Amino acid sequence: MKRATPYSLVFLWLKKTSLIAFLSALILCANLLHSAELHSEEKIADKTEPLSDNHLSNIQPTKDIIYLAVAANFKSTLQQLVEAFLLQQPNVNSYQLKIISGSTGALYAQITQGAPFDIFFAADTARPKLLIKNFYAEKATLYNYAYGQLALAFQSNKKNTCDQTINRESTLIEFINDFQSPSKPTLAIANPATAPYGLSANTLISTSQENFSRYRIVKGKNVLHAQQLLLNSNADLAIISAAQAQHSAMKNISYCLLNPSLYPAIEQAMVVIAQDKRTASQQQLLNEFFSFIKQEKAKSIITLNGYLINDN
Repeated sequence: MKRATPYSLVFLWLKKTSLIAFLSALILCANLLHSAELHSEEKIADKTEPLSDNHLSNIQPTKDIIYLAVAANFKSTLQQLVEAFLLQQPNVNSYQLKIISGSTGALYAQITQGAPFDIFFAADTARPKLLIKNFYAEKATLYNYAYGQLALAFQSNKKNTCDQTINRESTLIEFINDFQSPSKPTLAIANPATAPYGLSANTLISTSQENFSRYRIVKGKNVLHAQQLLLNSNADLAIISAAQAQHSAMKNISYCLLNPSLYPAIEQAMVVIAQDKRTASQQQLLNEFFSFIKQEKAKSIITLNGYLINDN
């Protein structure tokens, strides 16, 4: 065998050194790229989504506009109330009353984070009272505008029917036990953590946990989302508000009201949000609309949409 000369040994050493340097450079580049990707992901993760259904980044306080934050169940009813109010106020334009909807819990969180809302229509009384306690809302403006009702909605067919109103737990249990579905039925409700309608629905289910055990329970982010799951055939049934069940979009959906005695009361309250920079014109418009909600015209619209009213 031919022995390696000193020159060839040097050449081999140089080749090996170059290869090591090359590999080291590759590893360094890979680490830099990975670090850049992680940094980019951290930036993306920092951009949290708004808590309500609507992106609030474009909302800017304007002297002619008041913002109405409303729980998802009451959105369509509030739209009707705004339309009726505008008929009584010819000098007010429709653009001056902006509606932003979402779950009660999400909107509450937005208010505590400084969202420029003027009136909050919640689906409970707890969060408006919390806003008052923590000086985010005006105590004197707390007003219980409605009591919500639950409805059990499902695709219309001859196999599944129910009474117009289910008044007894035994009747409800009989219906859910007899409900026919090609596979394990899916029941949609609103998220109990943020939506009062979801909380009442979840309590109703919990009282008959064994009977609901064959159901797959899915939770929408709010009661409108639960309704959408049913309309998109991603759920076989949904527990939603009576107002939603009566909506024109539900023409192919059957429903039965659930007697309020079967679940915790859904007492809905509104409150005026404290804003330091509200203009005189904004305050006047706010006062006029707040006063309108207490009038008989507004109460009749609310009851026609499936809500109960406390006349006391």
